[in-house]
Amino acid sequence: MASGPGKVARLGPSARKVYLLVRDALERNVPLQAALSETLLSLKLSEEVRRQATDLVYTAVRSEVRCLYVLHRIYPKFGHFPKVVQRLLVAACAALLFQQKAPAYAIVHETVADISFLCGKGMGAAANWGLRSLLRLEGAPLEESFYKDKRDRDDFSAFLRLASVPEKMGRLFLRELGEENARAALLQSFTRPVASLRLNPLKEGFEDLFAALCEKGWQALPGRAGQKGLFCAGGQLLETAELVREGRASLQAAGSQLILASPDFEKDVPLWDMCAGFGGKTCALLEEGIEVRLASDTSFRRLRGLPGECERLGLAAPLVFQADGTRPPFTSWQGDILLDVPCTGLGVLSRRPDIKLKDVDIEGHTAIQKKLLARALALVQQGRQVIYMTCTVTRSENEQLVRDVLSENHAELVGEWRTMGQWEGMYAACLRKL
Repeated sequence: MASGPGKVARLGPSARKVYLLVRDALERNVPLQAALSETLLSLKLSEEVRRQATDLVYTAVRSEVRCLYVLHRIYPKFGHFPKVVQRLLVAACAALLFQQKAPAYAIVHETVADISFLCGKGMGAAANWGLRSLLRLEGAPLEESFYKDKRDRDDFSAFLRLASVPEKMGRLFLRELGEENARAALLQSFTRPVASLRLNPLKEGFEDLFAALCEKGWQALPGRAGQKGLFCAGGQLLETAELVREGRASLQAAGSQLILASPDFEKDVPLWDMCAGFGGKTCALLEEGIEVRLASDTSFRRLRGLPGECERLGLAAPLVFQADGTRPPFTSWQGDILLDVPCTGLGVLSRRPDIKLKDVDIEGHTAIQKKLLARALALVQQGRQVIYMTCTVTRSENEQLVRDVLSENHAELVGEWRTMGQWEGMYAACLRKL
């Protein structure tokens, strides 16, 4: 029995339904967070189901490679199942292996009911048998030895299945970082990222709020970022929505805060955020008193919320406009430039696990990155700085690219910085035009 989108739409409100709709959107190259947000807005769901759905979506996408291997071990002909059945079984496998909140019998029962409704009782019976077979494996799928295959060329392939990383992507990490660092980075990418906040120092009561959050289990980020940045490795211990609504705090990844705090931005020099995206870094710098005058991006969809963000935080908004940094509307710029370039995103797989489902186009990204960095250096005046940033781990997008551009331009490297481990993989370099 075939199942179409109409029948999926008739499923009751559940985290599994949200996952199916989001997974379909990912096939259309919609980014995960956008797909999840749009799906949640389109459905009438309770707050509890919304939380369950968010948790399931990220867990299932993050562990998809691993779950597919487990399911192929259980069902030798798993690839012949209808796509909707495969996806529901992946979601159930992820929930059974990595989520502790729902009892196993409920996960099995509800998944079997959905599959029976969508594809008939025969497929439902097959799903029931397979999920109960998974339960009988107990803790075996949590061990690296479970993922060994006699056809593998080395032990690293089994590790990649455990870390839920495609073979080609995992080998790229191995070449770029070496085995020890690659293993550490890929294991970290499989875990949930630390919860993090950026407090607004311009709001009254900033110091008292900082102290109160620390008393509740939050910790200051390392170094200069810890002046207003907090993280909580065990998850958020305090409801933060009200703080965000009031403009007293913003949600910003810990690694992003750390890497932004590394270069020295001069307060008396105007700054152009040339690849501003949604404007998180723009707002963070404005809170510090940095004179961000311009914020541009190729996507107006990303930029359009920036003036509202500035209003929420009590900041004077910069001039916001859509522009391609490789073909900017100006021939020169008297200040500095922040260039948070488009990249492969391999440093933030924990937050953006959908990247693992795509082919990595390093050559395409480096071509754009070189154009952006060279153009930014051409725009600024002698003595001014360009701060180049990525959220990836590849040398070809980071250190090597910076050195290639320096060799072709009259500029010097002032400094470069990296974050790794629980802070994810970020990179920044500061170049000064000579």
